[in-house]
Amino acid sequence: MGSDGKRRWGLVGQLVFVVLAFVGAASGGQGAGGSGVGAKSPAEWTTYVDEVTEARITLLTTSPARDNKIYQTHPNWTADQQHIVFMSDRTGANQYFAVATKTGAITQLTDDTSPGYACLSRTRNRMFYVAGRTVWDLDIDAVLRLEAGADGNGLRRQVAPLPENVKLSGSIALDSNDKDLYLGVQRDNAWGLMALDSATGAFREITDLDFRVGHCQAHPSISGLIMYCWETGGDSEQRMWIGRADGSDHGPFYRETYDEWVTHELWWGADKSLFTIWPKNEDMLEKPHGIAYVSLQDRSLHILDQRKYWHVGGDSQGRRAVGDTFEGRLHLVDAETRQSKLLTQGHRPKGATVHPHPSFSPDGSSVLFCTEKNGNWDLALVRLE
Repeated sequence: MGSDGKRRWGLVGQLVFVVLAFVGAASGGQGAGGSGVGAKSPAEWTTYVDEVTEARITLLTTSPARDNKIYQTHPNWTADQQHIVFMSDRTGANQYFAVATKTGAITQLTDDTSPGYACLSRTRNRMFYVAGRTVWDLDIDAVLRLEAGADGNGLRRQVAPLPENVKLSGSIALDSNDKDLYLGVQRDNAWGLMALDSATGAFREITDLDFRVGHCQAHPSISGLIMYCWETGGDSEQRMWIGRADGSDHGPFYRETYDEWVTHELWWGADKSLFTIWPKNEDMLEKPHGIAYVSLQDRSLHILDQRKYWHVGGDSQGRRAVGDTFEGRLHLVDAETRQSKLLTQGHRPKGATVHPHPSFSPDGSSVLFCTEKNGNWDLALVRLE
């Protein structure tokens, strides 16, 4: 917890939280009232008005825990838009939770050892995720209906263990057919993409790669189309790649043409990919940079707004984008007019470590992001006009 959070909660609040977290962690697998699958907590949310933009911000979580959203490349809302899924260490170790968008009530979804990458279905209230070396399929609705004291560990289905000598590299992604999963993988010092049939548990090879793969993303509506990146933790020679699940047509997506730092790509609507070009030096400020997109049809580059953007999110229609900055400002950009406006600010005070990672709701009515405004990692929501 940051220093502001400590002052806010005080010593008594900290002791109460530690005791509750310890007791909860010791009661794994229990129902509501404790820690475990199905455990429910009252709403924490509060609202305030941004002192600069006058936007109304809703803090969905305000506990001293580290609450972190799913990455902006993947869905954050359940298919019915009634819950937002997030990760938190509020029980003493990271687990997945769901916060109700209408009431703010929080339900614990997992009780695993180190749950990792997760991907929500866009058509059903289900979540595929990895824990240890196993891929699981979780029935979110069943967890939400779980009664107090009931065992929730039977509400997930084992899809498959990872093949021997295979480690995940990057994320997992769910095809628009709602059945096939795509995984970036590593074997020793070699990388590649694999597909997993979630119904049968059968793996198959897609392609081998000579670079570390990351950010594996299935197209939201075109089955079998995958975007991924050359992951270096910094500036790679050719960041964005694209290919088919049958192993065909793999190659660069946006071809970098000068000394660019391309990063944080994601699908944007049906026919574009959105990303940022980071101006890593003064010379780069004289070249195209900021929020950009590449067309799926002709691979042409388009610059939306030139600013020192870090991450970017886009709505499902490909009409609006939102970019964050290292200073914790979020700007909303109209794709047609190229006009931008400051949406909210103050979310990365000095010493902050959280990344905002903004995501649009499926209906485009709001933007979800992480904030450290109050000294700890919280989830925040801003409604759009």
